[in-house]
Amino acid sequence: MTFEELLAGIRRYPIVTDDTRELVAGGVFVYGGGRDLKDEFLTKALALGAAVVVAETTLSLPAGIDLVQVTNRRAAAAELARAFYGDPAARLLLLGVTGTCGKTTTTYLLESLLRAGGHAVGVIGTENMRYADRVLPSPNTTPSTFVLNRTLRDMADAGCTAVAMEVSSHALEQERTLSVAFDGMVFTNLSVEHLDLHGSMEAYFAAKARLFTDYVAYARRSGKSPRAAIHVGDTYGARLYAQLCGSSWFPDAPPTAFGLASSDQCLDGSQLQVNASGIRGPVLRDGEIVAEVDSPLIGRFNAENILAAVALGQALGLPRAALEQGLRELQPVPGRMERAARRGGVSVVVDFAHKPGALEVVLDTLRPLTAGRLICVFGCGGRRDASKRPIMGRIVAERADLVVVTPDNFRGEAFSGISADILAGIPAAARAKVQVVDERRAAIALALQAARPGDCVLIAGRGAETVLSADVDGGERRIAFDDRVVAAELAAQLLPD
Repeated sequence: MTFEELLAGIRRYPIVTDDTRELVAGGVFVYGGGRDLKDEFLTKALALGAAVVVAETTLSLPAGIDLVQVTNRRAAAAELARAFYGDPAARLLLLGVTGTCGKTTTTYLLESLLRAGGHAVGVIGTENMRYADRVLPSPNTTPSTFVLNRTLRDMADAGCTAVAMEVSSHALEQERTLSVAFDGMVFTNLSVEHLDLHGSMEAYFAAKARLFTDYVAYARRSGKSPRAAIHVGDTYGARLYAQLCGSSWFPDAPPTAFGLASSDQCLDGSQLQVNASGIRGPVLRDGEIVAEVDSPLIGRFNAENILAAVALGQALGLPRAALEQGLRELQPVPGRMERAARRGGVSVVVDFAHKPGALEVVLDTLRPLTAGRLICVFGCGGRRDASKRPIMGRIVAERADLVVVTPDNFRGEAFSGISADILAGIPAAARAKVQVVDERRAAIALALQAARPGDCVLIAGRGAETVLSADVDGGERRIAFDDRVVAAELAAQLLPD
């Protein structure tokens, strides 16, 4: 059987997948392994009764099982998923948000703006996948091509007219979003992260830029006219904007630039007032007010996220009234600058910041809002980019008055090595204010016990995550652990009313 024949008849099969946990008898299995039939996944697929195996390699399969050989397994998987689920992206206003930081908050903002503009909205991202009063767990920031297309189909069938989704660099590198036609995309920023996958910042940037080049070209071939919003206050964003302006990718309308600096060339947030009570003021373009912001979000980085959402919303034709209503009605973003407790004059804040740039921004945001000392509890996850660990150690040591280093998702890597990497970035002169605690609950308790009226305790790295990969007797065990819940419980015990 040729790939073209399989694609034309794909809806005759009960399922197409690359996950043996989903495969059923008579289904199509997209195989990512080598030539060895002893490979556990291929063996399991055959045992489950796969009718067709799609692979890049030549395989000698048992009689009755068709082999479809392709040159690019990922591209084949994307086309099969799109066709099997009825090209759901074509039925939706699909918006993608990419960048190192701000993706989750920007999708929440877009959700609120779109809803105010009359759309029924679905969201796919780090925290969850939600639509039509359903909240589903999110296996990845951006799911596999099969899960993505199935979810988009379910959203469209449930009445959604628009979807805002986070698009990670992993997804772009691994081509999970191939054959998905976007109507709009946002670039938030780029800072050191995921170098274990990409190898360099140039490769990381190139992966992100694909959303605005290759994917725009695909969307245009699919009959869409994508719009883009680019943060030009970020060095890589300015570079991307310059690359895209006047290009063949956006012949209908150039990308909308946005930034907090005053400019006649972009959506201008220079008059926004950012303080402890929120973000307020006008967003301007060519001297005209695009929207008046009245938001409870705090911090310059959230002002940038607001600009991102407003820029894309306006480019897509949302009226000013919808933009302003959506900003007012935004619900708190779980685990993003979320106040877990305030007792005895001590504020306890939980944030997802687990990357150098995000951690730097959060600490810089909290510093002017804190009358007393800034105390930070943080760690780095096991089996993830180790190059960021000393960078994060230095950032926290420079900005916090007391630092508690503690585990953050063990994943089978010894905490002693992780903490040593973090400490390597902390200058010797700052070591006296750093404590290492090898159990996260105990670390949070220590920070709260040390806090005095006027202090702020930041618990960084996990945000709204509810499951922790913990080291139990030298082995990995996934346990229920929500920083927000633990902090609130301990604050009630350890801080005065």
